[in-house]
Amino acid sequence: MKKYIGIICISAACFVTGCMKSSALPKDERPSTWSQTIDKKNNFYQVSEWVYRSEQPHSDLLPELKKNHINIVINLRSSDSDPELFHDTSFQLIHIPINTWAMNRNDLLKVMHVLQDAQMRHKKVLIHCYHGSDRTGASIAMYRIIFQHWSIADALNEMKHGGYGFHPVWINIEQLFSPKNVRWIQQQLLNPS
Repeated sequence: MKKYIGIICISAACFVTGCMKSSALPKDERPSTWSQTIDKKNNFYQVSEWVYRSEQPHSDLLPELKKNHINIVINLRSSDSDPELFHDTSFQLIHIPINTWAMNRNDLLKVMHVLQDAQMRHKKVLIHCYHGSDRTGASIAMYRIIFQHWSIADALNEMKHGGYGFHPVWINIEQLFSPKNVRWIQQQLLNPS
């Protein structure tokens, strides 16, 4: 009986902490280099001149995407409802299905390849998952490191405390940001062989 009570307690703790989000830095302490809010309700932010992030877009976000001249939408969800939403638009849709609990460096490399290609073609990109917090956060953190030459610590600080809703239960995501994995992704982008 004690065994089952222990399992129930651990399961309940995981459920509760899974809903917890990392604390966001107060607005006056937030670095100006962090993503800038466009539409907080949709977790929509401008990361750089050509990279944006959001939660799963809805029809009310489409005018903002068009207004910001976004060309490419990367969906990191395992399911893909983007074709229905964007069916009458000119957005290039890219689906890179990622399960949060199993995210790995190959997943991040795929996102970085799309960003590399978009940068070369001078295209603007939106990266999203369901909430725009964990898979998207990891992708943006790696973008900061690879393309903007941020330190791992600075990129993770924004990922966790930028106010995007990062869930600290996903310790596997933070562990992806080892110097070894960063070097591997850099090498793959320079020379895929």
